[in-house]
Amino acid sequence: MTLRPQLQAILGDLVTHPKVQETRHHLHHNVPKHDHLMRSARWSYRIAGLLKADRRVCARAAILHDLDSRNGDWATHGWIAANVAADIGESTLVCRAIVPHMFPLGPAPKSREGWVLVIADKLASLADMGDFVAGLLSGRSLRRRDKLRESDPYYRGNRRRRPAAA
Repeated sequence: MTLRPQLQAILGDLVTHPKVQETRHHLHHNVPKHDHLMRSARWSYRIAGLLKADRRVCARAAILHDLDSRNGDWATHGWIAANVAADIGESTLVCRAIVPHMFPLGPAPKSREGWVLVIADKLASLADMGDFVAGLLSGRSLRRRDKLRESDPYYRGNRRRRPAAA
């Protein structure tokens, strides 16, 4: 997925960051987590313009919002991702936007940027689901999911194999 020049200027350093790059091999909503993060960043950038939120904060929060999410649950992984963001030098505004992204399963956002990320994450998740369903007929989605399970440390050695087609 390529970025428009405006987003590339905002996210260029994060797109190449090892923590973001490793998400190319992680399964999330049956698609690569990297795809979900990029969709979230695109949606955040657009929605921020509509809601007069800080586009830079929104896009940066979006691309980081699910890093190390498996170390928590639905209600707590926002805190985990915010800590990862802080560890790599992100601003307090970015970290504060990340924490409540699972609302209503977690805390309510307290900033415009937090609300933008809540909405963008939900829209990106719907798009993830649509992408997966669209590839079911061709088998692309299941092949990609199986390949991600092979490369994802979370599933490696933990996966169930689908029976071979007859």
